[in-house]
Amino acid sequence: MKRMMMAALGLVAATLAVADSGVDEKAVRKNFADTFPQFTVSKIEPAPVEGMAQVELKGGGGSQWVYTSGDGRFIFTGDLLELRDGKPVNLAEERLEKVRKEGLAKIDSKRMITYAAADQKAEIYAFTDITCGFCRKMHEHIEEYNEAGITVHYLAFPRGGPASEAAENMRHIWCAKDRASALTDAKLKDKIVENELGSCAAQVNDEYALGMEFGVRGTPAIYTAEGTQLGGYLTPAQMLQRLQL
Repeated sequence: MKRMMMAALGLVAATLAVADSGVDEKAVRKNFADTFPQFTVSKIEPAPVEGMAQVELKGGGGSQWVYTSGDGRFIFTGDLLELRDGKPVNLAEERLEKVRKEGLAKIDSKRMITYAAADQKAEIYAFTDITCGFCRKMHEHIEEYNEAGITVHYLAFPRGGPASEAAENMRHIWCAKDRASALTDAKLKDKIVENELGSCAAQVNDEYALGMEFGVRGTPAIYTAEGTQLGGYLTPAQMLQRLQL
């Protein structure tokens, strides 16, 4: 009951904040519903720019944020940069960093496929697809990452979606007794393990959905525990540089 009351109060506060910003929430919702019926408007918040709102759209297995004019007639889908302390700050990326940090903190480490460094200096989280060329190239260096003190946590992100052949093969890998070896065999030897699927198979769908929330659009997509995006494929030397090790 207390949670419901807090959520209701939060919704009221958000609605008042949008109204105070001069944004016509009803008009925004109607215009988006009429034009983009495949998406659902899940949130409307005041944007950093006066007279504009930022809108969260959900659909297609993920969510995305766009900016709109107060009446919902004009939409901006690019990056909004704020010049802060002499530096450009990508506001969408700043928001996503918080989402990623919170999301990664909630994941049970046992659910991920991990290649641990003996002398750990940093951890990275990489959304991966066994059919992705650069994912395979990255995995060729897995021992070098570990020797450099970098622990690599893999999360599933089949680029063709949960219904793809890659997703089905990845379910067998995520349910294998020795998942690390199964993933290495799939990436470097094109060998897919065959075993009985259980509840572990749902992890592929769950991690794909999480990747969509994180803004993953291609693989590998590599992040720090703080939610900072390091990039796509990086050599061990480049990874050390990005991690400032």
